[in-house]
Amino acid sequence: MALPVDTSKIIVLCGGPPQPVVDRVTGEHRTNREGQALFRTEVIVLGAGRPEVFGVRTTTPPKALPIGATVSVSDLTISTFTAKDGGTGVFYEATAIDLAKNVRETA
Repeated sequence: MALPVDTSKIIVLCGGPPQPVVDRVTGEHRTNREGQALFRTEVIVLGAGRPEVFGVRTTTPPKALPIGATVSVSDLTISTFTAKDGGTGVFYEATAIDLAKNVRETA
C-alpha cells in the first residue's frame, strides 16, 4: 500500500541529478509493474525536525535541476517492501519532480 505524503508542510531541495534505477544483479534499467523505466532523484527534506535525505523514484527522468534548488514533488507516496531475501525497506515515489514555483522563505 502506498501512503500519500502532504508536501505542503515541508520544503524539498534537489540533492543530486536524476539517475536510472539499476538492478544490482543484472545491471539493467529497472521498471515498475507497468513496465515504465524508473529514475531516482536524491532530495533533501526540511520539516519540523532534522533534515532527511532520500531518493524519490519517478517514471520520467526529472529535468536538470540545480543542486540545492527548491523543488515541487507531485503525488509523493511512501511504501514498504519485503525483498526476496527477507529484508525490508521503504521507498518513495512521485509522478514528477520540478522546480518549485512558489518558494517559501525560511527563517
